Amino acid sequence: MAFAECVGSSDCLKVLALDDDRLVRKVLEDLLGKEHEFRAVGTCAEFNDIVVGFNPDVLLLDLVLPDGDGLDICRELRANSQFEKLFILMLTAADQKQYIEQGYAAGANDYIRKPFVPFEVKSKILNCKKIITYQNKLYSAFNYQLEFSKRLYRLNRLIQANVNVSDIGELIREFESFNEIVDAGHIEVVLMQEGEASFLLKKSFEKDRAFLSYEQIRNKIKLFDEKNLSMTSIKIRSGGKDLYCCIAPIAFNHAVSGFLVLQRDIPFDREERNMITLCTDFMDIMLERLIAQKELGRRYDLYRSEIAKVRAIQVSFLPDFKKIEGYDVTSIFLPAEDISGDFLDGFFLDDDVYQFVLCDVSGHGVASSYIGNEIRSLFRTFSLRKFSPAFIIGAVNGIVSRDISGLYYFGTVVVCQINIRTGEARFSSGGHPPAIFCKSGESSYTLLNKTGPLVGFFEKGDFKDTEFLMKSGDALLLYTDGITETFSTDGKDLYGEDRLAENFLDCAALPSQEIVRTIVSSVGEFSGYALQEDDITMICIKRI
Repeated sequence: MAFAECVGSSDCLKVLALDDDRLVRKVLEDLLGKEHEFRAVGTCAEFNDIVVGFNPDVLLLDLVLPDGDGLDICRELRANSQFEKLFILMLTAADQKQYIEQGYAAGANDYIRKPFVPFEVKSKILNCKKIITYQNKLYSAFNYQLEFSKRLYRLNRLIQANVNVSDIGELIREFESFNEIVDAGHIEVVLMQEGEASFLLKKSFEKDRAFLSYEQIRNKIKLFDEKNLSMTSIKIRSGGKDLYCCIAPIAFNHAVSGFLVLQRDIPFDREERNMITLCTDFMDIMLERLIAQKELGRRYDLYRSEIAKVRAIQVSFLPDFKKIEGYDVTSIFLPAEDISGDFLDGFFLDDDVYQFVLCDVSGHGVASSYIGNEIRSLFRTFSLRKFSPAFIIGAVNGIVSRDISGLYYFGTVVVCQINIRTGEARFSSGGHPPAIFCKSGESSYTLLNKTGPLVGFFEKGDFKDTEFLMKSGDALLLYTDGITETFSTDGKDLYGEDRLAENFLDCAALPSQEIVRTIVSSVGEFSGYALQEDDITMICIKRI
């Protein structure tokens, strides 16, 4: 269904996404825009402007935002009666139990881990749609039969309390109280597994009345063997009395997978049969969801296993700077997620010249990692002694800008060639944050600013070289913007280039390892050791 066709349709679901990552918003729009009425915003301010008028059915909510907190938004929505039935799905990269629990406590219905699997997003949105459709049927029945309002309310409470249930046995046990909704003397829930009956619930509410078991009813009639998805009401003569049985199939993938069996001494009327149908519809939805979750869990475990292998490969690519005689070099590589678009590299161009490369690809995750590996390979290919840093960046930029055109990815990069014997250095930067150079014994620092545009943005970029001399005791710091763009504890300030440069200057006389540790500690204290939002990579180079 196209977007224009979707608007105003009764089958159309209103989905609103709040996420500060433009790529995530684009991916969600591609996934959901054709089938649902979809909107996406990147800030809390934009969200507040649209949410009341749009009145979404489902909200995809990022927990970490540049101008607010997802948990606070969740609490505010739950305090507003307009959004009482809104389905809130958290978008989070956190695996820690405490963050998930905080989301549920704030009022979220479910969560989706980043990086997400498209199948998982569509599956959960579809499940929300089915539950919303079910609730609409429930409220229609409520308005149609006022005398059953109390029982319908109890049924709704039962369903609302079990929307997030994670185990089918736990769900079925909740139906021990189903007698308060539909007056029954006996209830059984049976699931069919490989042709055998599995009894998940069997309870009699009238202790002095003899009821028929599932096996006895099955032997008397053949309804259980038919491929009939409709409810059946029958009368059986038992113990000299008439026994009325309501047999409601539980379906999965349009096939009977079990039965809800109710028995009592009087017939079940139309309204009660409607409620039983609603109940089994809900069981159908939940059974489908739980089986889908099991499959998603299997796929996620497989995905995590593959991601762990990719990260191990990334770590194996890290260079050994100890081979550089006369220089004290330390690096750090802290991905925000399991894998990273950042990379650092280093290798000899000849016996005397060593080249450092530091790159930051936009975003973080699988796609950024893939593009980062391509860029790393290109730098290895073009890095020859006869080529300057500016020439190498320009050659890589020409290929990358053609390869990833239209994918909304780009990179910043710095290349520094140092003659380890003389200390002569050539430096070039493609849109990267300025490197910081501190001369030994001096109380000021020099910023080596970018000498060209972003890599992958323009096919023909003009890159230049900067030359300087490293003497004994001099220190050079290369880093990615994951450091400078770290937010303060209150979310109002950035760590910034000035704070980084001052901290580097203060400890420039220390060994490179201590310098790196000091800066990382300073960033952690500044953010209150909050969850890392971007990849952090850094190289500190000192001439001994």
